[in-house]
Amino acid sequence: MKVLMVTNKVRTYALGFQNSINPLRSLGHDIVWAADFSRFNGDLSEIPCKTCQISINTSPFKPCNIKALFQLKKIIDEEKVDAVYCSTPIGGTLARLAAHKMHVSKVIYAAHGFLFFPGAPWLRNLLFRLHERLLAHWTDVLITIIEEDWRVAQTFKLRSGAKPCLVHGAGVEIGKTVRSDRAEKRRELHINPSAFVIVSAGFLNKNKNHRVVIDAVAKMRNQSVVYLICGEGDEKARLQAQAEKQGVSGQVRLLGYRTDMTEIMAASDVFVMPSFREGVPRALLEAMDLGLPCVGSRTRGISDLIGDERWLCSPKNSDEFSKAFTVLRKDKKLRDEIGERNRHNVLPYSSDCVQHEFREIMITELGKAQ
Repeated sequence: MKVLMVTNKVRTYALGFQNSINPLRSLGHDIVWAADFSRFNGDLSEIPCKTCQISINTSPFKPCNIKALFQLKKIIDEEKVDAVYCSTPIGGTLARLAAHKMHVSKVIYAAHGFLFFPGAPWLRNLLFRLHERLLAHWTDVLITIIEEDWRVAQTFKLRSGAKPCLVHGAGVEIGKTVRSDRAEKRRELHINPSAFVIVSAGFLNKNKNHRVVIDAVAKMRNQSVVYLICGEGDEKARLQAQAEKQGVSGQVRLLGYRTDMTEIMAASDVFVMPSFREGVPRALLEAMDLGLPCVGSRTRGISDLIGDERWLCSPKNSDEFSKAFTVLRKDKKLRDEIGERNRHNVLPYSSDCVQHEFREIMITELGKAQ
C-alpha cells in the first residue's frame, strides 16, 4: 500500500518521525513523506522513504499553504496514494482537504494536541473545536496522545464510524547514559557546586512562558538559586531584560541551543515546564527518565505526566512556582523520591512502546502489505 505522510517543517529525522515511519515500513508499506525540508539539517538520504518538498507553513494565514494544498493533490495523483497519514494542525488540515478532494479511501490523523483547550480564549476554542469537528468527517482514524483530547474526540463523528485511539505520545528514548560528571558539568557552566539549579528547555516564545519562572526565582530571594534556560527564540531579549529588571540577571542563564541537554539536566536539581499549552512534551519525558523532579503548568499534557498536584502550578501564578521550588530546594530526599517515581512513570512513553501501539493500529487499519 502506498502511504502519504504529511507534516509541517522538518529539520532533523527526529525520533518522533521514526516512530511513525518504522512501523509502517515493518508492515511492508511504501511511504512518501511530504513536508517542508528546506531547512533540513543533514542528508535527506538518511530518511528511509521518498521525500517531497511542499510549501507548507505553520501559520494558517500564509498564502503558501494554498500552494501546498495543490502540491499535495498532485502528489496523491502521481504517486497513486492509497492512504494518507498526517499530523500537526496545518499538515493535518491540508492533507485531509487534499485527500477528500482526491477521494483517498483511508485517512489517518495523529493529533499531537488540539488547538482548543481549557483556559484559551473562548472564540479561539470555538473556532478550533468546530474546525476539528468538521475535518473529522473526512477522517477514518483519529490518534490522540493526550487523555483530555481523547475524551473530547469521543464526540467527533469520524467518517469510518470508529472511536478515536489513544497512544503514549510520540515516543522517547529512555535509559540514556549521562556522559559527564555532575560536578564537572557545573564547573563548565560556572555554577557553584552547592547551587540549587532549575532547568527548562524549548523555544523561547510566549507559549513556553519562561517569564513566570524568572519571576518565581526573583521572589525566592535566594542567591544560590540558578535558572538555566536552554533554547532559542524571539523572547530571548525580553527574558534577559526581565531578569535584569528584577535583579536576577546573575541567576538566570540563557544558554541558547544546546546539544548536551542530557548532561545539563543531569547536573540540575529540578526541571520546569511552565507552558500555557503542550502536547506530550519530549523534554519533560527526558527529564523524568533522568530521575529529575519536575514542576509544570496545570495544563493538559503536562498534568498527564506530572500528576501530583503539589508540583502543578497555574501558568500565570509565579507564587505557586516559587513555593514548589522552595519545598524541593529544602528537601533532597523528597527530590530523590520524586525522581525515582518519574523514572518508572516514563516507561510507557518509550519509543519501543509507542511504536508497538502505533503498529497495532496500522495493522488494524491498513493491514500488512501484500
